[in-house]
Amino acid sequence: MDTLIKSLDADNNRDMVFRSGEGAGASGSFFFFSFDRKFIIKTMSDGELKIFLKMLPEYEQHLTVNRKSLFSRIYGVYTIYMNKVSSVNLILMANTLNFKSKD
Repeated sequence: MDTLIKSLDADNNRDMVFRSGEGAGASGSFFFFSFDRKFIIKTMSDGELKIFLKMLPEYEQHLTVNRKSLFSRIYGVYTIYMNKVSSVNLILMANTLNFKSKD
């Protein structure tokens, strides 16, 4: 938990947010890496969120059975609500490029 709190500290990530951009995929989602590059924060459309929630039980089962799976670990999906602005869905996941095997 300390790693997550440190990695997502607002002061440490200010530059990463300003350097982020739109994804190259069809969704045009916004994403950025945490300053230490351990995590990725990505926006999700309402449709993507609906699909993700539908597949969540199978995703969880896969990771339970296949502990060494290379699937990115998802630490949370959040919807941020702000006054006078549309809500934003975010997914927080591990950066798989930082994957280190712990045999």
